[in-house]
Amino acid sequence: MVERLLPLHPSVTRITPPRLASFRAAWSQLEFSSRSLVFARDGAEVLRSWGDPDAPWILGVQETGSTWRVRAWGASAAEARAAARTLFSLDHPIEEFYRQVRADPTLRGTERRFRGLRLPQDPSVYEALLHSIVGQQLSVVAANTIKGRLLAAAESRVAVEGVVLPRVPTPDEMIALGPIGLRAVGLSRAKTTALLSLARRQHDGAFDRGALERAPREEAIERLDAEPGVGRWTAQNALLRGAGRTDMFVAGDLGVRVALDAYGALPRSAPEEEARAWAEQRFPGWGSYATLYLWRRLVADGAAAD
Repeated sequence: MVERLLPLHPSVTRITPPRLASFRAAWSQLEFSSRSLVFARDGAEVLRSWGDPDAPWILGVQETGSTWRVRAWGASAAEARAAARTLFSLDHPIEEFYRQVRADPTLRGTERRFRGLRLPQDPSVYEALLHSIVGQQLSVVAANTIKGRLLAAAESRVAVEGVVLPRVPTPDEMIALGPIGLRAVGLSRAKTTALLSLARRQHDGAFDRGALERAPREEAIERLDAEPGVGRWTAQNALLRGAGRTDMFVAGDLGVRVALDAYGALPRSAPEEEARAWAEQRFPGWGSYATLYLWRRLVADGAAAD
């Protein structure tokens, strides 16, 4: 367990979100997320573990009228502003995506229904890969159960103002758990091997967020796909959440395929290549947001997932 003494008093700053940004819409998606965050006791502030996994700090964001208050325990005001913009993807020009949505019968109307919903991001590709590996071929409930056991086993948490937050286990904590410890939380042998490799590769500096964000799409996918236990689905999810890429349509995701079928775009039995071609035609450059809005519509509709 890595202990880090955080300051008692946070730095406090503010950001002005773009017009197409909704704290309420983001809140709904964050509630559905299993990332390292909690909602403060008064229900008005999101607290999120952020930063390098070996040196985590705490980010707090709260809507206050036309601006958002941003607090940080263990980071400067400038770092806090940048983190808040990344967490909520405030620099993504989603008006471009909305123009595409209004021309598409499958998602038309979601730009009003989920107005301002942006891609929630992780602070690192390492963290996004860890979540994606654990979640492979599992329901959200099952994946969250295993993640909870993993966090408890690694004792990976940090506290501010009486609130205890989960944080992603460091590479050393993962290695210290070893195969026996990781298998004990319910991980398969293959996922255990993949997570231990992830930890070692993180030590090697293998997951440069900036490089993976700038690389051509297929090159970035292939780069992560080459890692042990990381297939195309895992790579796309990690690039979507850990590098903030807007062009990752997760065509092999079960929820996406169910949504495409339920909303009349493609039958669930259609080849993955056909689903990928659909997204490329309808949402060029915005496949990540097409994925997000299909997920969100399916969850909001509830019965569509049956």
